Amino acid sequence: MIRIADFHLQSQRLWGRFLDVWDIPGNLNGKYDVIFTHREIEGEGEIEKIEQYCKPNTKIIVDITTESGQVELFLERFKKIIEKYKYEFILISDLPIKEKLNCKVINDYSLAFLGHLHDNVHGRVFFHHDNRELRHGVESFNGSLRKQRLWLNYFCNKEFKSSKAILDTDFYFWFYLNKGEGPKFYQEEFNDFVRELPQETHHTLHEKFKVTYHESHRMLQENWNDLKYLGCTVNLISENVTGLIEQDDKNHISFTEKTIKPFVRGQIPLIHGYKGLQNELRKLGFDLFDDFVDHSYENETDEILRIEKIVKEAKRLTYLDTKEFLNNNQHRVYNNKKLCEELLWKGKSLIIKLIDEILQKK
Repeated sequence: MIRIADFHLQSQRLWGRFLDVWDIPGNLNGKYDVIFTHREIEGEGEIEKIEQYCKPNTKIIVDITTESGQVELFLERFKKIIEKYKYEFILISDLPIKEKLNCKVINDYSLAFLGHLHDNVHGRVFFHHDNRELRHGVESFNGSLRKQRLWLNYFCNKEFKSSKAILDTDFYFWFYLNKGEGPKFYQEEFNDFVRELPQETHHTLHEKFKVTYHESHRMLQENWNDLKYLGCTVNLISENVTGLIEQDDKNHISFTEKTIKPFVRGQIPLIHGYKGLQNELRKLGFDLFDDFVDHSYENETDEILRIEKIVKEAKRLTYLDTKEFLNNNQHRVYNNKKLCEELLWKGKSLIIKLIDEILQKK
């Protein structure tokens, strides 16, 4: 019998659909052949907690999929761990790792699709098709409080508030935080973030968000991973993994379910993420509709100007017939949807191969 432990409760991310593991925190006992862990392994004293359950030849599988933003910080700490502790480490990542590590690495963008496209796990993307037709317009759903989303909110107000184009928009900004008791809006933390922005933005942001939290917003948030609730032809996305931080060639370009959603739903994507994200998506085979959408914003190195340019392009698209464009390019929309499924299955094949090797003790 091969003893396997899920030390950081990660089974729901990738491998739990293939492998039943009942040894979790609270009922761990003895030594294990394989221990699944998460990015938390980098924390102070965490590897020592894991080590008490290790044999000399234990495999420690570190799964950082769906949590790979600013992975450079993690890799710096992880390299020190694998140098000090002589177990067989395996790193699983949903983005290509540029650095050479002294351990086995399973890294592929397809694992992002496996990690996020999941009908049965709360918080993952799914699409219960109910024949809701997309209408012409731009929508943007923004949840957790991040500086780039304050800027996005500001530019959306600036471009659309006094324009007829606002009739063709659905913009949502909740700016919640999760302090261990579920996502809520916290006015004090919001005010602290706003103070970091130029004075010109303050009135616009405070005017809209001086209230605390709406029950209707909470209900919408619980449903927004069901893509049937996305109703517009254009999806304006603010990724988690860009926080107005400095970016250079060493940065790993990652993305979350937010980038995947418009391709599954059949929308036109406008994505604010790491510079270079659009090219990575094109390399994967996705059609960004470059003949219809001006993606020149992706060349802008200034993060704030890039957000402003994306919003301006969103406004330009409201004056075009986006619905007719999608209807006339049904085959291209289909190819994007199909590619999502192909990448999902590629990710499954990588994890199935890993589990085969574990169970056969290769």
